[in-house]
Amino acid sequence: MKEVDYRKLRLDVLGNLVCARQIECKDNKTDMVRQLLLDDEGKYSRETTVEKEGDGFLIGIDSYHHDLMIQMGKLIESGEARRSHYSYGRHYYISKINILDNELD
Repeated sequence: MKEVDYRKLRLDVLGNLVCARQIECKDNKTDMVRQLLLDDEGKYSRETTVEKEGDGFLIGIDSYHHDLMIQMGKLIESGEARRSHYSYGRHYYISKINILDNELD
């Protein structure tokens, strides 16, 4: 696969790439190029998402957030959460507890 020189691309093309990869960054060329390169190297870390769903939460965790993945594993073992699916670099779980509000021991 040929490497892309993002610095030579127009701002609108960079914006489309960032949007397609669901990368969050500033709307300037330098930051977009930096984040795209991190994503190419597998080092871009996506934010953890929490959405209220029924009487629980749908929580999306990037694999690079090891501490949150460990906390979610503890919730799964205790029966407080279960795996849902994997999409766009995030593992999704259904949980009775919002792990961003609570610290587990």
